Amino acid sequence: MDSTATRTVTFVYNYKDHENKDCVAQLDIKFPFDQENLEECLTLLLNQMDPMMRDLDENINLENHLQDFVDTEHQKFLDDYAEKLIGQAANEELDLEAIVRDTERLYKDELLQFADRVGPRDEDIFAQSFHRLVHSSSLEEILKRERAYAKVIAGMTEHMDSEVETLNTSQQQEMDSQINQLDITTTSEDINNLLAQQYTTQNFVRKRYESELEAKMGHQKNEYRDWITSQVSQMFQVSPVATPLGNRSSMFVSQQPSMEESFTIHLGSQLKHMHNIRILSANVTELCSPLHAEESLNGLNMALGLYSSSLCGVVVLTPSIQAEANKNIIKNANRSTEFHFEQIDVQLEKIEKQIRSLSTTDSNSTPSTASSNSSAEGSATPSPTKKHVPRLKTGDFFITKHSNLSQSHVIFHLISDEPINSPSEINSRHPVILGLRNILKTASRHDITTLTIPALLRHEMSEDMTVQWCIRRAELVFKCAKGFMIESASWGGAELSTLQLLLPDDISESLFTTLAGMVPSVFHVANPKILVDTSSKS
Repeated sequence: MDSTATRTVTFVYNYKDHENKDCVAQLDIKFPFDQENLEECLTLLLNQMDPMMRDLDENINLENHLQDFVDTEHQKFLDDYAEKLIGQAANEELDLEAIVRDTERLYKDELLQFADRVGPRDEDIFAQSFHRLVHSSSLEEILKRERAYAKVIAGMTEHMDSEVETLNTSQQQEMDSQINQLDITTTSEDINNLLAQQYTTQNFVRKRYESELEAKMGHQKNEYRDWITSQVSQMFQVSPVATPLGNRSSMFVSQQPSMEESFTIHLGSQLKHMHNIRILSANVTELCSPLHAEESLNGLNMALGLYSSSLCGVVVLTPSIQAEANKNIIKNANRSTEFHFEQIDVQLEKIEKQIRSLSTTDSNSTPSTASSNSSAEGSATPSPTKKHVPRLKTGDFFITKHSNLSQSHVIFHLISDEPINSPSEINSRHPVILGLRNILKTASRHDITTLTIPALLRHEMSEDMTVQWCIRRAELVFKCAKGFMIESASWGGAELSTLQLLLPDDISESLFTTLAGMVPSVFHVANPKILVDTSSKS
């Protein structure tokens, strides 16, 4: 394209400020437009607006309008330019030699810009460096730094929670006072205005702290990664001292559940494989607690498990039809910096975008085949919907990855309506059961050798969950899990060495004993054989 062919169009944005006054922000935008300049244009427009508008999420509407304007005007510019070239060609006014030269130059620039990078990526260098260091004498220094970083983030989070709680208390007192004076000195309009003002103030406080936390986490992550990679060069000068791996199962002993029992089984039609079955009673969030919140959770096992073929996964039920994780788990994951993956909020945001994209694709085309359950790493595949809204169906699941939680490298967020409905009878073809099968299949393909599943497909007990219902539900889950484990031998990938059957932490001791007693009969626990020497007789 001719570099002299440009056009300037004024973008005008009309909006109402926090006082409901009509306002205008405008900016001259040059075309052809580079999409990378969108953020800069957005910032220039926001600088013309009251800072309070960002806290009211006006920047989202502004960005949407700006994107639509840029797309429309850019296409108009290209159409007009194309018509101009056609006219010049018809009148034989084009310099073909110049076009060839420009095309050749643009092709070379494009090739250099999008050519494959030579050498490993920064992520690969960091992963290799960390894996080398964590299995050396530097392990203790790594954990020490992580604990120090986590303490800073936890302190900032607690300060934010404390300030928000104090603000909530004062606002509630102010609101109660206004309500008591309703129709005396206060009108309903005054209360509505106060409510809007309180929401704006609280939103401003939260966003201020969230911005500070995001900046601090970004600084810690860059500093930590730079330190890890800088230490590798020293390992070539000093002979590393190997760190004993210890018992990998001790990862699940750091936080003692209220009740637990372990078994060893052998599964397989021809070639038998040994597996560990552990049934325990605990809150699912305890398996996803902040890594450095307690001294006992020193992070050693989690660090050694990273970048290995012995990852740990947990299945967490979520009643949401969207990619919404358990709020307590999100809070736990945000109590320290995620050095190896993206923060959980960023992961969930990307998953939502993938679902939205897949929903749009599915609504525009009818696939020849469709699986009852589907997933991908860091994403989930929804069923086709009429509206372009990101939706998931029961049995689907999405995945988040973690290095700063106590017992989980990977969390499978399984969509289920079970936790919000009354107990019902299901069979082995229920979408949630099929979802468990697909989770085991995904775990097998991605080196997840320890997996925790909800044994009752519930995380909490309720009064309508009778003993007989619990027995039937546990038997179904146990038998299906056993069948999936036998079937996994034909899937390829890693072998599931430990399966944890998680029961709610508020289950009664007698019911726990009953359900634990079912494990040997369903899984056929291996009994020791006594060999008697009959070669010599007295």
